Amino acid sequence: MTYPAVEYDVIVIGGGPGGSMTSTLLAQSGKRVILFESAKFPRYHIGESLLSGTADLLKKIGVLEKLEDAGFIKKHGVEWVWGEHREPWTVYFKDALAMPYDYGYQVERGPFDQMLLENAREHGVDAREEHRVTDFAFEDDGTVRVQYTDDEGNPGTVTARWLVDSSGQGGTVTKRLHQQEWDPYLKNMAVWSYWRGAKRGPGLDAGNTFLPTFDEGWWWFIPLRDDITSIGVVVDREAFLKQKENGLQHYYQSCLERTPELMDRLADAEQVDEMHAQRDWSYIYDRFSGDGYIAVGDAACFIDPLFSTGVHLSMLSGYLAATTVNTILDKPEIPREQVLEFYEGAYRKEFDRLRAQVYFLYGGHGGSKESYFWHARNQFDVPGIAPEKAFISLIAGAFQHRSWYRRYLAQLDVPVELRSTIEGIFEGKSAGVNVDWQAPVVLSDQVEEGEELAVDGDHLRPAQVLRLPGGATMPLTEALTALTGLADGNRTAADLIDLLVEAGVTQRDGARSLVHEAISFGLLAPPETAEA
Repeated sequence: MTYPAVEYDVIVIGGGPGGSMTSTLLAQSGKRVILFESAKFPRYHIGESLLSGTADLLKKIGVLEKLEDAGFIKKHGVEWVWGEHREPWTVYFKDALAMPYDYGYQVERGPFDQMLLENAREHGVDAREEHRVTDFAFEDDGTVRVQYTDDEGNPGTVTARWLVDSSGQGGTVTKRLHQQEWDPYLKNMAVWSYWRGAKRGPGLDAGNTFLPTFDEGWWWFIPLRDDITSIGVVVDREAFLKQKENGLQHYYQSCLERTPELMDRLADAEQVDEMHAQRDWSYIYDRFSGDGYIAVGDAACFIDPLFSTGVHLSMLSGYLAATTVNTILDKPEIPREQVLEFYEGAYRKEFDRLRAQVYFLYGGHGGSKESYFWHARNQFDVPGIAPEKAFISLIAGAFQHRSWYRRYLAQLDVPVELRSTIEGIFEGKSAGVNVDWQAPVVLSDQVEEGEELAVDGDHLRPAQVLRLPGGATMPLTEALTALTGLADGNRTAADLIDLLVEAGVTQRDGARSLVHEAISFGLLAPPETAEA
């Protein structure tokens, strides 16, 4: 298709983490991008705890070192008081599956979001604050036209080839074009304030998030810089409305008094801010994209804040959206519908996985932590993963093990810390699935060959894959083709590694990783179990 002359390739609505991520990646790939943000940064926003899995995304756009230099608090895990017993238990991100970093960050969103937006400008994004989008239209010639008012109230119009809606829960595009589906079970309210001098854990645990429950809901305890702690309670909307008439402060205090583990941490602390309240209703739109636009972050869906997934999902969807838009604009030979379905499928899978775990935890106050672990295991498409590892990986934001991300990872200059983590997993030295390297294996008869889109640098491309009934896939590369031909039921996993290296198909590290992944996904199995 030949596009008419336009001022920009992409218009982005919203300058939060999702908008900054998407626009930066698009600009890095050579796109002319304009971003409209209605607020003036820095601006206050809740959602201060970042998952460790987000660090790799931050590194992708060049802000991880800036985040480190800013001195934000590091969190190495999450401490829970959840279930039938009130004994606290802690999980650490270092035990997650294939995590490149064993810590996340606790951030004040004002300076954090400003850092991301300024980084987008540094990459060439025309980012305009205090510019409000007032209307949009998709023209017959394939362009999108956006009307806006600037920081002085003057109207303006801009045209582009594509529109990205990262406007948050306002959903500028999605709210007009699609049906918003509210979750009937996750209609909660959040009430919070800030404290100085709250007691934190010792040593590396000082920055950990603390999540205790009480009879009406659960709390977040998020350590921030300057000895400030964000402390909020999430409760059912109906329970909140019954007490609302007494005032937010009274209700907040009554919830504190029913949570002795939290009261202990506040014995020598003082509240240093007013009360805040916000509706935390989970929702999802029936579509995240269409001809000419794509929705990122909360403009597409919002999940209960239990796992602190807001920023993570926004930035992850921003990465997926940038790859999707690049492909649509640069590779018209790939059907647009197929490219958008890739985005929809990948983003919805993350949302569904997290929502299922939230359901279980909310319904499991009387259960044990082991039951949470076993449920988390069912959310992963890696058979055999240890249940505790699955739970930790879920709350850490681990997504590297999934097939589309593995193909993305293969395109990166892998940092030393990430390489050592992955190699440790594949050698059975870290979290993950242990492999009996001396056992013979053969190709499972349940494997089918197919085609799907794969990430290749900044774009998607069609790729042949081997697919298992459970949905797990592996790209049918030259190395995998050779591996499946060599796995005859007599050769051991160790034999296969040697033969791949001898054939010059791949180096030993790559061969070991490939064999381990094939066994972990169930592509290769012992002869006695390979048949259905």
